Amino acid sequence: MVPVDVIFLDIDGVLLPFGSAKKSSQDEDYKCDDCIFPKSTMNALTKLLQKVGDISLKIKDGNNKQQTIKGNPVLVLSSTWRAQQEFINDILNSFKGYVAFVQQQEVQQIWKPHLDAFFDLVDPCYHATRHDEIFSWIRDNERGKNNHNNNSSNKKRKRRTPQELECSSLVVDFQVRSWIALDDEDLVNVEEDRVEKNAIPHAVKTESSVGLTLQDVQLGVKLLEDQMHAFYQLT
Repeated sequence: MVPVDVIFLDIDGVLLPFGSAKKSSQDEDYKCDDCIFPKSTMNALTKLLQKVGDISLKIKDGNNKQQTIKGNPVLVLSSTWRAQQEFINDILNSFKGYVAFVQQQEVQQIWKPHLDAFFDLVDPCYHATRHDEIFSWIRDNERGKNNHNNNSSNKKRKRRTPQELECSSLVVDFQVRSWIALDDEDLVNVEEDRVEKNAIPHAVKTESSVGLTLQDVQLGVKLLEDQMHAFYQLT
């Protein structure tokens, strides 16, 4: 069973700030060739993938031998863009365009697992608050109640449509070890008189007119590291 550190990815207001089309027309360096997203947000997402992959924890196995656990970031598309195959292709093609533009081997290695498909999509047919959409995915895909020594609650992943399989990973035997949601929607203060405190350890709220920043990345890495420590019961 592969432990994964899930990054739920919104697009509008995260990778694509509101007003970015106007900025792009005014500044030729705002975006990369063949990428619809600004360099700033793509650089930030790249940094997030790098830093999560660089997380390293020392734990003891059942034989009391020390082993090193590494971060394993995966991208799950939570944006409404998930509802259209052509939009998903636009995102993936933009990822490839960014990597080709940067032309750095380190960046190519960081992005290699994410260029051809998303790890998964939040259910394209389920439309509710973003909080409810994401937590529905978590409930459907959680393994062992976040206890790496307890596999009694394993669930089989629901069957996906051919369209979903075209744009998402075929990894089936995985366990959600930690997760964050990059979104400009408030996942905690969901609606008037509705506060969901269960989202606090996972929510990275971006400024919609700015998109993902390095400050957001710093928070996201901390939230994932905290969850990984809890998962392995490290103090």
